Amino acid sequence: MLTMSIEKEIRSILDARVSVGKEIGVQFAVMKGGKFLADACAGFTDESRTRTVSSDTLFPVFSTGKAFCATAALRLVERGELELERPVREIWPEFACNGKEEVTVRQIFMHRSGVCERPFYQNHREITDWAVMRQRVEKAFAEFPPGSRTQYQSVNYTWLLGELMLRSDSRKRTLQQIILQEAIQPYSTGMIYFGVDDEAAKRTVTLTRNPSFPKAPEPAPCWDYELEAIMNDDAIRRACLPGFNCIASARGLALHFSALLDGRILGKDILDEARKDISQPGDAASYGLGYAIQDNGNIFGHGGYGGAQVLANARTGIVAAYTCNLMHSDDGMRNYLQSLLEDDQSADDPQQWDHKTGQLIR
Repeated sequence: MLTMSIEKEIRSILDARVSVGKEIGVQFAVMKGGKFLADACAGFTDESRTRTVSSDTLFPVFSTGKAFCATAALRLVERGELELERPVREIWPEFACNGKEEVTVRQIFMHRSGVCERPFYQNHREITDWAVMRQRVEKAFAEFPPGSRTQYQSVNYTWLLGELMLRSDSRKRTLQQIILQEAIQPYSTGMIYFGVDDEAAKRTVTLTRNPSFPKAPEPAPCWDYELEAIMNDDAIRRACLPGFNCIASARGLALHFSALLDGRILGKDILDEARKDISQPGDAASYGLGYAIQDNGNIFGHGGYGGAQVLANARTGIVAAYTCNLMHSDDGMRNYLQSLLEDDQSADDPQQWDHKTGQLIR
């Protein structure tokens, strides 16, 4: 079983990866039974390497945030305000066109709506205009018969699930308020944001594009802007765009999923339903009700562009979360996180790392 000594191993790994340039700044948290076994960090908030990362530092985690939007929406489902089998057209009539007439709420949650192509925008700040982007999603075509397969809805998740939440919430809150009050408070308050305030903005790192990633063409067509540039923009950071603009700490990610496992946010029945795997051969990925799932739903969570990830194991009660600001093509830390979830490995048999190269050996 994992013990408190796992923190020493993780700190050693993080320090090594920063030292050899595999990371600029990084956090890694592990919890079990509501307690931290590790809450480690290393490195710097930007490539100038002048300000160090702490456990309170915030990182853009991109699509990892879809999980918290889903949790908030599932709270509405649990109260009967949002119904999984209801056709979207009954809640959002403008959506019912171009092959989307029979899409259900469940299919939106599970990335089975067929609305996968990223909507057009003229510049990345236009993404923050909810009405404009919602209307583009309304007019989108389903790329395949809804419900026939799973295909990631990418940034569209922002408006697909977000608009359903806005139209179903009996208290008529803003989307930011719904997610904050239903999913973030009280366990991850000040640690997960969909729209940072001045104080949180000061704690947020600057992202750096990995040199191994190709540069976007100039002028960049729609969505070929470098994603780091989008999430380094203050207007994007202060908006609520829960398909991709979550800003969080590894500690906050882990605390949320620990609370999910303990039944402090969702009841057992709805969480069990959210972890069901209905994927078919040929599906690009497996999704429950908003969570990416593995091992027949025993492991669930979400990852994001560049490396961030949080996963929870419903069997063992282990949660692990990782954030970084050098966007990765290197899967070393994700693989390590995965190994903690799958193996519940002992600190007496740690993963082997080459500290000269910062690479996982096994």
